[in-house]
Amino acid sequence: MKKAITSDQIAAALKQEELGMPLKDVIRQAGVSEHTFLDWKKRYSVMPGFPHDLKCLQEENIKLKQIVAELALENARLRDKLKEK
Repeated sequence: MKKAITSDQIAAALKQEELGMPLKDVIRQAGVSEHTFLDWKKRYSVMPGFPHDLKCLQEENIKLKQIVAELALENARLRDKLKEK
C-alpha cells in the first residue's frame, strides 16, 4: 500500500536537493523512486510559491465545496416546499 506524501514533504525533499544534498540521499529519505522525485522537480520547480500556494488552493477548494453543499441542501428544501403546495 502506498503512503500518502504531503505537499510539505515534497517541498522539503526538493529543498534538500536544492541545498546540495545528494539525490540518492534525498530519495531514500523521501521513500520514493528517482523517477518520482524528478517528476516532482519538473512539476513543482516552476511554482515558486509551492507548497504555500497549494495549501491556499486546497483551503479555498474546501470552502467552495461547503458552499456548494449548503446551496444544494437549500435548493432541495425549497423544492420540497414547492411540492407540498
